Amino acid sequence: MSAPSTSSRQGRLLLGGIGVCALAIVGAARLFTAHEQVLFVNALDTSVTVTAGGEQFSLVANEHRVFRMPVGPLDVDVRSGEATLAHETVFVTDEGGFFVYNVLGAAPLFMTTVRYERDDAPVSSSEPSTLVVAGTPFLRVGHIDYVLTDPPQRIEMRKEDGQYTTRLHLGQAPGGWASSYGWLMTNHQPAKAARLAEALLRALPETPGAENAAFVSRMVLAREEGLLASLAITRAERDAHPDNADAQRTWMRDMRRAGRNDEVRAYYQAELERHPDSLVMAVLLARVEPEPGGTARLEALVRNHPGELLPRRALAVRYARQQRWADALPLLDAMEQGDPDYSRYQETHAEVLVALGRRAEAARRLSERLLQAGAENEPPELAEVQLYAKLVGHASQDGQENSAMRQLIAWAQKDRPEGQVARWLAASLGQPPEADESRTPPDDSVATAVRVMLALAEEPEFAARAAAHVDFLAFRHVGTEAGMLLAAEFERLGDAALAARTLDVSGVDLGYGELHDVLSGKLPVESLTTLDWGERAALHLVLARQLDARGQNSKAAYARVKKELLLPGAVTIALQKWDRPKPSGAVAGDTVP
Repeated sequence: MSAPSTSSRQGRLLLGGIGVCALAIVGAARLFTAHEQVLFVNALDTSVTVTAGGEQFSLVANEHRVFRMPVGPLDVDVRSGEATLAHETVFVTDEGGFFVYNVLGAAPLFMTTVRYERDDAPVSSSEPSTLVVAGTPFLRVGHIDYVLTDPPQRIEMRKEDGQYTTRLHLGQAPGGWASSYGWLMTNHQPAKAARLAEALLRALPETPGAENAAFVSRMVLAREEGLLASLAITRAERDAHPDNADAQRTWMRDMRRAGRNDEVRAYYQAELERHPDSLVMAVLLARVEPEPGGTARLEALVRNHPGELLPRRALAVRYARQQRWADALPLLDAMEQGDPDYSRYQETHAEVLVALGRRAEAARRLSERLLQAGAENEPPELAEVQLYAKLVGHASQDGQENSAMRQLIAWAQKDRPEGQVARWLAASLGQPPEADESRTPPDDSVATAVRVMLALAEEPEFAARAAAHVDFLAFRHVGTEAGMLLAAEFERLGDAALAARTLDVSGVDLGYGELHDVLSGKLPVESLTTLDWGERAALHLVLARQLDARGQNSKAAYARVKKELLLPGAVTIALQKWDRPKPSGAVAGDTVP
């Protein structure tokens, strides 16, 4: 029997298969022999040991090094002493350019396109474009001309470059993980911010501020996902930290938003019965107890525990909200001398002094404290400078008499756009800002707050357009007094959805159902013991405007508002700028979101 013949077609198929196999072998060989440059960056405050691609090396705090790593899957192990900070597999592709491994995503890295022009080129007003890449542990950044070094002011340009050319710069801002976290939160990336803070908390649980950062970012993320998600997170924090008053209060506020105040009271009553010696549970129960029981409980706690800060703080605030100024002052004076959290209560302290006719003293004491802290490298927060401006009644920096204001604004300005702090202060006081905002990014939270306050100084309808899409971060600079005023006015005008949203993002400790009941006459403002005087004045102003709209006598109502105003702010702006409503047949407070 003769051997079978092989056709030419079969031969071509055989040769093709051999060729494919050869290409696959060559490709695989190239995959396992090619290398790309990987930049390893450590922005943590501790040294780490990195094992990757057959290399083991150390990076001290704020150090970076470049290594050639094989293309393909890359196992990376990062340790600090015996503790494992990260262990993951990343993939280095063969696309060329730089790759960055940012330990825990902590380094505040950014990419900038730098534009160079010929001397005879038309002057360009364009700003360099910047991309924030913080919070991402591993990424390909491509071809980079200047790696973690400042780009030169000028370069030699070739003829073929034309009028201008660009270069790419990878930079690192100061501030470590806190700067990265701040960037991500400001740029509306709470998911990335939460991953960064939680990774840091798992790896280095003793890092100052990491736990709070993780909680805040999870809260912001949950708010975007809805009230049920937010409640789940705050309940978990409540259970994980039973002695943390801030975690407890955050859960209480979410429950209030959900209209479940009775459940909160029952919970703390039961917890106090289980743990009768718990100061935290006793103080929190007093916070939600009807009067006079709540105040009586706090007074007993202060008598029985004279050295404890928590009941003293709660009683000082309670006295201030009851207009018991003389009773509140000694408690606040004592807190000023030795309470590490006094800064959270200094506005209440200032209001008490103002109510007692000692405004000038309040301004002097605050400025002295802030100037001393600033001289010791503890610059004031924006809210502290704003409080000083409210006490003196202006934000002017002119003249020797305003030297304290100039210094405080200079410290608060930091790296913000020029004139931004002064513009924000003026807008928050209802005064025309002088500083130009043209160079401020449109999504900057302080700039957004300025736009809301300027709109508020026009009419509620202007403010509604400005505030409709403002988030929680920007509303921190708008303030709870303005948030309460706008939410109540939107409810009076019949826009329940916008009222509920504004109340939520402004951080006012009030549920929408309570706001609805106040405007419909079912709930007196005096029963809302968690509101400060600015927030109460805002509610009373809207109730006065409601009387105007109904054609009823509002003289006494407006007089009450003016009496409650201790410091200038959103309510004083509205009193001065808003037209009083004309009588109409509209019924306010009859809708639900």
